[in-house]
Amino acid sequence: MSLFFNGIKLAKNTDTVSGGVNLLVNTDQMTHFNNLGNKGDSTGYSIDDKASYTEDLNAKEIKTNVFHAFGSTLTKAPVALAQDVYLPAGTWTLSFLGRNNGNENSNDSYKTNTVSLFSDWSDNHNNTPLGTSDLMDNVWRLHQITFTTSEGMVHKNIRIVNNTNNGIAGGSLYFANFKLEAGSQATTYCPSYQDILAEIKAIKTTMGG
Repeated sequence: MSLFFNGIKLAKNTDTVSGGVNLLVNTDQMTHFNNLGNKGDSTGYSIDDKASYTEDLNAKEIKTNVFHAFGSTLTKAPVALAQDVYLPAGTWTLSFLGRNNGNENSNDSYKTNTVSLFSDWSDNHNNTPLGTSDLMDNVWRLHQITFTTSEGMVHKNIRIVNNTNNGIAGGSLYFANFKLEAGSQATTYCPSYQDILAEIKAIKTTMGG
């Protein structure tokens, strides 16, 4: 048997920490996501309703709010996921929909970029990223970062960022549909079990039980 909500397949009832289950909470609204306090020099972030991006190519793939990070350089445009996640030893994939604001006809030196995944594990290992994404360009596409952990630990200060002083194409990066799951394959976005249960509880409260 499979669990569905609003027509979205969440996972089979036999799943625990397995591929398909989103281990990140609050990926729909991104309420506490932030840019680690970066500001100044045309630097900051906003969390936008997906309706603001309906004219974009592949906009129909956007299922969540959109995190818009902007700055003078890539290192000033991180996304902090604002949560701690326990990961046992194994292989994991962080996927997201993303693009930059580049223009093929512009004079931007950098029209594509990657981002890397960091946590406090990185902080204790010479700022080594857990993994790095494929190239992002100016079209919404699915990207993923696959990495392996050798031991179980709670990962804190989880963020994605390109730690270079290269410029950002068009000055902005956009992200949606964050999903962290077991395995090496990115699967279709779904919210976490916790978020779904919270939404069901809210609906029951609104309807008087």
